[in-house]
Amino acid sequence: MLCSCCGHKIEGRAYPIEEGNKYVCERCWNNPDLFFPEKLQSDKRFKILKVIRENQTPTTTPLKIDVIRLQQKDIEMYLGKMRFMDILKLYEIERFKEKELSGYQRELYEERTAAFVNYIKKCPVPVVPSLLVSLREARFIAKNHDIGVLEIPRKKGAIWIIDGQHRIGGFEKLLESFVFDNVFSEIDYKTLLSLINFELPIVFVDLQRTLERLNNSKKLKQQLTYDDIERISFFVINKTQKGINPSLKDILMYKIKTGGVEGIPFLDKESWRVNATHISILLNEQENSPLYGKINLSGRRGTGKPIQLNSFVSSLKQLFTDKEFSRMNDYEQFAYLNAFWGILKELIPEAFHDIKWKDYMVLKVIGIYCLNWLALDVFKLCRKIGYNYKDKQVIEKIINPLRNFDWNRQTSPLSSLSGMKGVREGYTILHEFLDLKGNFVFNNSL
Repeated sequence: MLCSCCGHKIEGRAYPIEEGNKYVCERCWNNPDLFFPEKLQSDKRFKILKVIRENQTPTTTPLKIDVIRLQQKDIEMYLGKMRFMDILKLYEIERFKEKELSGYQRELYEERTAAFVNYIKKCPVPVVPSLLVSLREARFIAKNHDIGVLEIPRKKGAIWIIDGQHRIGGFEKLLESFVFDNVFSEIDYKTLLSLINFELPIVFVDLQRTLERLNNSKKLKQQLTYDDIERISFFVINKTQKGINPSLKDILMYKIKTGGVEGIPFLDKESWRVNATHISILLNEQENSPLYGKINLSGRRGTGKPIQLNSFVSSLKQLFTDKEFSRMNDYEQFAYLNAFWGILKELIPEAFHDIKWKDYMVLKVIGIYCLNWLALDVFKLCRKIGYNYKDKQVIEKIINPLRNFDWNRQTSPLSSLSGMKGVREGYTILHEFLDLKGNFVFNNSL
């Protein structure tokens, strides 16, 4: 047989072209200067790209999924499955936005996504747990009581990921690497082919029906939104897991509680924490606050903000669980802490500088704890002797000696302390430095 391209006798494998009417030799077939349309049909990568393209073709026909309906009190849910490619076309994620205090999802961690990618590629038994998603637009068609079909519109944002963003992120990373990097091996091609139709178990939360029931009931103090339901679900699932950032957890607790949702035990048990979070947010957002813009509300990395919300809130426990302080309204609590930290900023201004703060212990975790513990002592002292605890002159008279305390992170007696044991020791040092057990306030007129 002669090669239809070079005319030489074909030795070895013959490659069919023009629907099998002609053949070319291996040398011509592999010549980069020659193009044969049939090459595309035999190219593994092209085959996968073609399948991906076919799966991404727009259509107005809704996606139909066989599901089982179930109900947990007023929450209507469905159990089903979806192909990975279908999820990619339809899903959205509500990221937490610090400025608006909206959303709920933490940042996507590259190491966790990479670990999942490695698991999918190498593990011979890639068992992937179910995703929890919400539906803002969907229709359930019952066939046999609770067995039926779920119709979901084929558009971005038809489903919202509540739990499982790193799993979806891992799948998406695999696909993007294949499409744009083209560095995959033979095993990666096989992995991608299997992923095209990889099925994930899904728990769907029907937000429309759930909100209708809840908002029409008399169980709530105020109307809920889509975000409220998703935020609650995300928080409850992740409250005991290491993956959710503690600062973001505090924000979610605050948003859930202020959203009027009742009956979540761990929120009721730590109601002081919700109040402390609210005041901390105000201290971070009010332009007249000494801590304006210095508290990292989301816990996200690389913000450059010196104070983690979770640490600041935790350090306020003694103050916010104090019987007298807890009776005050939000305005009074904010006014006191704003005055207390305002005086500290006047006494030690360098410690609040955008760059120089790192050289001082004031805004370090140990400093935050010790000073907020002292804030309770100052508050009690003002109440005891009848002074206005919101008056900056009063507070300055009490804590003025802190101006002369060694706050330098290299030489301060606080610099070698750590943990709660270190906090107690540091608090004792500052307490004695101020001589709060003395009678100086009585002997000096304010």
